[in-house]
Amino acid sequence: MITTITTKGQVTVPAEIRKILNIAVGDKVYFTEVEKKERKVVFKIIPQGVVDELAGALSTKIKDKNFKEVRKRAGQLLVKKYKIK
Repeated sequence: MITTITTKGQVTVPAEIRKILNIAVGDKVYFTEVEKKERKVVFKIIPQGVVDELAGALSTKIKDKNFKEVRKRAGQLLVKKYKIK
């Protein structure tokens, strides 16, 4: 199957793939591997509710106001919780 990347960098996942992987509106896509030479990428679908479950998961010990650092830490927690490679 082939799909086109839009000017906004968006790609439509074909309906057949969405059905096979049980992808729903609001699910997140986590890119796990990128093979630059072969121009391949591997991704994992994270169901919508999973991200909501992390609400409040960050310790109040994190005093960093830097959004990038906080987001990085949240990503680390996701990887740990769902054993994403």
